[in-house]
Amino acid sequence: MVMLFVDKLVLYFNLLCFNLLIYSTSDVVHAQLLQGIPSTRVKQVAYGKTIAVTCSPDSTTTAIDLKWYGPNQYFPASNEKYLIKSKALMPLEEDGSSSRIYTEPNGNRLKLIISEIQSIDTGTYNCTGRVTNIPSSWSFELQAFVGLKVEADGQQILVHGENSKIHCSVTAQPPPETSWYFNNNYIDTQASSRYEVVTDGLIVYGVGFGDNGTYECQGTELTTGDTDKKRITVKVVTRPVMAVAPVNTTGVQSRDAQILCSVNSVPPPTYRWYLGNSMDYGAEVGTIADHNRYRPSSTDGTLTITNVQLGDEKWYWCEGRNEADNVFGKAFFEVQMIPTFERSLNLNNTETREGNKAIMICQCEAKPNPKMRFHRVGYAAPYVNGVQPNDSRINIYEKPSSASHENQEIIPQEVVIEIENTTPNDTANYTCIAENSAGRNETTMIIIIQHQPNFDLTPPSLLTQCIWEEHPRNVTVLLSGFPQPSVSWARSDGKQISPDQTAFKQYFEPYWENGRRDEWMANLEINWEVTKGGIQGQYNPVGNYFPKASNNLGAVDFTINVVEAQLPGRVGGLNVTAKTAQSITLFARPPVEENCIPVIGFEIMYKLHGTNDVHQIALFPLDAGSSMKIDNLKSGSSYSVLVYARNERGRGEYSNSKIIETLQSTVPEVVSITSSTESLSNVSHQVVWEMPLDGGEPITQYLVSWREVGATVWNSREISSGSLWWTIPNLQPDTTYEVMVQARNRKGLSAKPNPPSTFRTRPGSTGPSAGRFSNLSLSVEIHYLVIIGVIGLFIILVAIDMICFCSRDWGLLACICTGTSSSPKHPVGDIISLDGAEYVYFIYT
Repeated sequence: MVMLFVDKLVLYFNLLCFNLLIYSTSDVVHAQLLQGIPSTRVKQVAYGKTIAVTCSPDSTTTAIDLKWYGPNQYFPASNEKYLIKSKALMPLEEDGSSSRIYTEPNGNRLKLIISEIQSIDTGTYNCTGRVTNIPSSWSFELQAFVGLKVEADGQQILVHGENSKIHCSVTAQPPPETSWYFNNNYIDTQASSRYEVVTDGLIVYGVGFGDNGTYECQGTELTTGDTDKKRITVKVVTRPVMAVAPVNTTGVQSRDAQILCSVNSVPPPTYRWYLGNSMDYGAEVGTIADHNRYRPSSTDGTLTITNVQLGDEKWYWCEGRNEADNVFGKAFFEVQMIPTFERSLNLNNTETREGNKAIMICQCEAKPNPKMRFHRVGYAAPYVNGVQPNDSRINIYEKPSSASHENQEIIPQEVVIEIENTTPNDTANYTCIAENSAGRNETTMIIIIQHQPNFDLTPPSLLTQCIWEEHPRNVTVLLSGFPQPSVSWARSDGKQISPDQTAFKQYFEPYWENGRRDEWMANLEINWEVTKGGIQGQYNPVGNYFPKASNNLGAVDFTINVVEAQLPGRVGGLNVTAKTAQSITLFARPPVEENCIPVIGFEIMYKLHGTNDVHQIALFPLDAGSSMKIDNLKSGSSYSVLVYARNERGRGEYSNSKIIETLQSTVPEVVSITSSTESLSNVSHQVVWEMPLDGGEPITQYLVSWREVGATVWNSREISSGSLWWTIPNLQPDTTYEVMVQARNRKGLSAKPNPPSTFRTRPGSTGPSAGRFSNLSLSVEIHYLVIIGVIGLFIILVAIDMICFCSRDWGLLACICTGTSSSPKHPVGDIISLDGAEYVYFIYT
């Protein structure tokens, strides 16, 4: 037994030695047959990188059946489990991507690709094959290490006023060195306490807006000298702060409403709104089904709810957000409902017989509950709720309705009016008024009291009515009654007027001007021509007519007297109340006799006495007064005047002719100056006046006079009658002047105003001011130019005169030398007196 164990032990030892011998000599035997490209046996590669190694024979031999096997799989080399296949034969990963480790054949070579190297990929890779029919292999060891890697977002923020971090990850094995730059300037964290480099970034203490800019995060692997960096654009922002928080808001159904929300931040925030049935967050407004009615603003924070509905009564949350943070505010939105009167509710009109009790109910829906009351149309104030102080028959009260609403929070309300012992006067329109904090609404309802007809509505002015030739007359009566009565007419001879008689036309229509549905108007149109002589019997249309009204509750008769209208009589009196040289004013009294139609005015006929040139003036309405004026007459002349009174039928008898003489013409009235007392210029002044009465003769010109206050002599200028203003030139600055305007006609000048008007020029130099009328005066420079021009013209004239004297012995020098010329004409100033005032006139003699 022991010998058997020893034999087996020897056998195993020999096998082990044999295998070790083969293994130890394999590289030597096959070293020159297969080789790797690149040829290094140990390959150090950073994690995440990709490596490609090609297995190839030398350039003089050919390899067949080349294969790559995974790490440490030498024994047995033929184990297909660790065989690395071609990419085309590799199965896809579970996520649909291809394998990271695969081979690619390339003629006499086989390339091994290991991509995105991970820790499980490390180990020994072996390439096997046959070279010149000799088994051969070549292997290498893959070692992985952590390479330099810099990772950072290119856009980051810092929060103003806080200690904030710029994130940047720098990794390598061994650990790298990290450096930071701001706007291309190195950040020395040893020299500045505002910065601190940490493993995942750079902390900036007390961030301000000056920290906006470009930062650079740089990593360096000291052993290899490998360097990488990332540029980061940093924006400084502030955290959002609620400036205007949403507050509980009330909206009205069917109207638009807004909930305000305002958040301050840099940059400005974006807004989002949420709603829910409680104070907890609900759905975002933009995602709800009825989102078209919700219009949240993304810029100013206002939430607009259009066409508000009762279901909008919820909690609303406003969120203001930027890159730094977000902030919330909440508000409850209450929906109110303006009172509405639906026809499906109790809104029936009421009808009952006289003496019975009338009950009318008005019902409405509102939120909150409204105050309801009744107001009779035509009355000054609504009824008070309860028994009416001035009519104990009427009682009004409110109460909840028994009706229901789809919204359980809304309970229909109603107001009731009860009238005991009704009379026809209770027939009226009654306005039901409902009012709450959302608004006011009203509807009109009707109470109709059934009663027999009566003619109480017909006013006394209709008891006697007029008719005349060629004027059909509507004889009108007003009545009340319900149900609607019928009206028949009878003549003064007792005969009934049938509807088919051509002399009469009958009309009947509602007369609801006071809102009462029991009031009516009946008309009988009488044709004068037909009734007077156009039908058999020669019926006289003048006389009494008897309308009769009846319904199922009774009948009543009435009488209307129709008389023939007359033309007006003679005017009662004609007096002259005023006259001038060109006009006469008359006063006329209407005729004294009575008539069924009134005088509406007068007409005047007049002519120049002794001529046949007759003029007629149209109607002077009485509502403009009985004073009549005739214009455009000749002065100092006699006129014959007739006056007629006129009524709707025509013109009456004329008055006795009256001879009236106009006054003699005179000088014009005193002229009134309307211009300002303060000049707009320092060297000129614009005078404006009103056209006066001309005294019966046309005005031919105006005389404008002015002088300094205290002076004795007036300056003057004549102005054509077509102008009512003139500008006085060449005045002294800061000086007070007197001014007056007189009008002239054929009779002479108008009287001087007493006292004359005054004005004062503006202060300043003698040059024109920059005022409105400065262009009316000459500047100093223009004065100089004028003087130089006059002197130059004088020199030219003297030269011409000398030439004439020398050549032809005539001219001014000839006259001086010979004494034969006539007296020279030259201006002479003279002071004259006109109407007691002194004027300077310049005339040539």
